Amino acid sequence: MFDALDMRSTLVVAIATFGLSTTIAQAGGGTEFYDVTTVFVGEDGYGGGGTDIEYYGTNSGISAWAVGTTACNLGNIVAPWYGGTNHVPVIGQNVYRYKDGRFEQIGLSWLKHSFCAVSEPGCGDCQSTNCNTLGIGCADTYWADLNANIDAPRSEINATTGEYIYPFTNSPSGPSTIRARIQIVPSDVNPSENPGAQFWIEGQYVAGCGDDDPGESTWGVQLNNASSRPVRFTSTTNCVGLGATDHMLPAAMRWDDVDSNATVVEVLTDEYGEGGAGVVSGLLHAGHAATDNGNGTHHYEFLVHNQVSHRSVGSFSVPVPDCVTLTNVEARLPIYHSGETIDNAPWHWEHSGGVLTFWTDAHTSENNMTGAAIRWGTSANFRFDADAAPTDGDLTLGLWRPGPGAASYDVAVKVPDCEEGCPEDLNGDGTIDVNDLLMCVGGFGTPAGDVDGDGIGGVDDILMLIAAFGSSC
Repeated sequence: MFDALDMRSTLVVAIATFGLSTTIAQAGGGTEFYDVTTVFVGEDGYGGGGTDIEYYGTNSGISAWAVGTTACNLGNIVAPWYGGTNHVPVIGQNVYRYKDGRFEQIGLSWLKHSFCAVSEPGCGDCQSTNCNTLGIGCADTYWADLNANIDAPRSEINATTGEYIYPFTNSPSGPSTIRARIQIVPSDVNPSENPGAQFWIEGQYVAGCGDDDPGESTWGVQLNNASSRPVRFTSTTNCVGLGATDHMLPAAMRWDDVDSNATVVEVLTDEYGEGGAGVVSGLLHAGHAATDNGNGTHHYEFLVHNQVSHRSVGSFSVPVPDCVTLTNVEARLPIYHSGETIDNAPWHWEHSGGVLTFWTDAHTSENNMTGAAIRWGTSANFRFDADAAPTDGDLTLGLWRPGPGAASYDVAVKVPDCEEGCPEDLNGDGTIDVNDLLMCVGGFGTPAGDVDGDGIGGVDDILMLIAAFGSSC
């Protein structure tokens, strides 16, 4: 087994076919592996020609969309693609928006359970095979109309290993117009309501891993399966592409491209391997930005994207001293639909003991399929305003499911801090003088006379105040 980071950093072989420039990962040492990754999303010239981004109508104030996706097998053996089994990839579709400093997921679909690979040219020297496998260096396209006909729930897929049980136990429900497709609130894309906003579509393949075939995590190539493309909504019913697909770049990684205040980093998680054996890597992204509101407060914006962590994220916390006043505290989570079992329950939050914490209910065997954790293929946002300027600190991502490694991961970010002032300045007027001394003496033996932080006034507190007498804070 190869380490995921080594695999991702291995020099790749560049190819260019039909104007496509992409890369093929090399496992090295003669290892045989397949690697299914997204190379086109809603791309021109694929899915029957034109930009393959389709609108299907609106029901109950929700619009339905689907986008075409093309996968490539970047490995050196054929990839299994056995329709009607769990030896076939599932395909997810997402939509993101950047507006007013916020990078948010505004739409997601159920999953297409794929059924046949046609081994098209388009990503290398294609060694074509029959429908049950995707040949080495071959592409396979699912047009938007195929990706609109979907029935696989995200809750039943282990995106780290590609394992799932087929047939699925849950089927989509709701009005046929919008059922299981990418669902978007029209006002989120209406050009008149989103001046200056930028949008991306995203496609993500998770290669199915059956009992007889090892999955991509065996070779550490499970982390490159999401790609994104910039688009523009010309109306609430039409969307056009703005550029080529960025291969193996999830939409979340675009935030710091379009916002100089933002930083986004990868977080590799320890996960159980296939069948619960061994340790493999999952992948999260954590982003942050801090901006001055111009009124004595700062806005703090955070993004958590789960690409392929089966353990998922169940808590988010940042250090915020109790001296900081917070307003506009919000957790924005993905909205599941069409009968998906994952709960849309809001997260809890608390600011106490110098920490701001958001969390959902802890993982149990009963809520394994329903808990409102940040599951794979989705993003969440956490934000607040604070009356304190940013300084360096660490956010902590708590994983929801138990696993073989750490239960949480720290990421360096900007967090609020405040000046505590002088502890000797008991009346807070900025000067240590006789008034503070009188308060200290008057509070002797009580918390009101405390200067040294031990919780009670005493001789040491009076001596500290006398030593600082006459100074300013």
